[in-house]
Amino acid sequence: MKRKYILSLILIVGMIAGMATSTQAYTTTITTTGAKIAFDIYHGGYHTTAADLDPIIGNLTAAGNTVLLINETWELPDDVDALFLTQSDDPFTAAEKADVKAWLELDNKLLVASGDSDYGGYFDESNINDLLAYIGTILRLDSTSIADVVYNDDADYRVAAAVFGEGDRPGTGHIAGNLTDGMLAGLILHGPCSLLAFDGTYYKDLRGSTFPTIVEVVMWYSENATSSDSDVTAGDTDVYSTDNQTLYEHGDYPAIAWENLRHTLVNGTNSAIVLAGEAFYTYYKNMYGQTTESGVYNGGTHYGQMFTNNMINYLINPVADTSFQYAFAILPLAIIGAIYVLMKRRK
Repeated sequence: MKRKYILSLILIVGMIAGMATSTQAYTTTITTTGAKIAFDIYHGGYHTTAADLDPIIGNLTAAGNTVLLINETWELPDDVDALFLTQSDDPFTAAEKADVKAWLELDNKLLVASGDSDYGGYFDESNINDLLAYIGTILRLDSTSIADVVYNDDADYRVAAAVFGEGDRPGTGHIAGNLTDGMLAGLILHGPCSLLAFDGTYYKDLRGSTFPTIVEVVMWYSENATSSDSDVTAGDTDVYSTDNQTLYEHGDYPAIAWENLRHTLVNGTNSAIVLAGEAFYTYYKNMYGQTTESGVYNGGTHYGQMFTNNMINYLINPVADTSFQYAFAILPLAIIGAIYVLMKRRK
C-alpha cells in the first residue's frame, strides 16, 4: 500500500511540474552555469531597480550562477564574468572607468549596457557614452526617441525590435544568428533610443557603417520606425532625428548590437560588449518576459526573455565549475535510490 503512495506522489509532482510550465508562451532556459554576473544599480537606472531585476537574477541563480548587485558602493571583482550597466543616470568617475577597462583586459568578459528614450530629457546618454569613449568602443548610444506606428504594443513608443540582424544587411553575422535562435518574432523595448558608430572623430549612422568581425547589429527596429529629438538638444548624437537626418530615409534603425573589443584593449583580448537602446534584460514593462504588457504585439507574445537567455548562454562562458553540475547530475539517481530502499524495506 505504501508503495502505491510513493508512486502516486511521484506522479503528482510530475503533474505539478508540467502545469507550472504549461502557461509559458515558449520554452527558454539559462544553460550557462558557474558564472558570476554583476548588475550595476549604483549608477542608477529608471527601469532597472532591484525589483525589476529580480526575474533575471532568479533565473541566473537557479541555473547555478552567482549574482553580485552593485548597489551602495562600487566594486568590480576580477572573477566577474559579465557586467550589466543599467541605464546609468550618474557619471562614472575616472577610477570607475579605469576599473571597467582593466576588468575587460582580463579577457573573455562581457559588458552589457543600455540606453533609454530622450523623452523629456530624463535620460542622459553621455554617462554611458563617456565610459564607452574611455574604453574605446565603436558603438555608442544616440540621443533620440524611437517610435513605430506599426510594430508596437498598443503605443508607438512601446517599440518592437522586429528585424533580426541576418542576411545581407551591413554588419551582421553569426552573433546575430545565435542570439536570435528560436525567436519567432521580435521583442518589445519600452521607450528606446538607437545606436551609432564613432570613428574616432565623428558619430556615424550605423546603418551604413561596416566593421567586419568587430561590430554586428543583432536586432533592428522596423522600416516604419521614426527617430525624433524629443528633448530638442540638437547635439552630435542626434544623428537619426528628424531635423538631423541627411544620409538615409527613416526606419531600420539599429536596436541592439555586439562589438568585439580586441581592437581597443591593450592585450587584444576577446572581451565584448552588447549595447542596446533599452534595458531588454529588466522585467520593467515585461521586457524580460514572454508576454507583452498590452497583449497587442504578435498576439501578446514577444521574445525578450529568449533573446536575453540566448545572449547569456552564447556569450558568457566561464571556466566550468563542475561541482554544481555534478551535484545535479547525481541528484535524480540519489532520489531513485532512496525510493528503491524504501520499497525494499516495506516488503
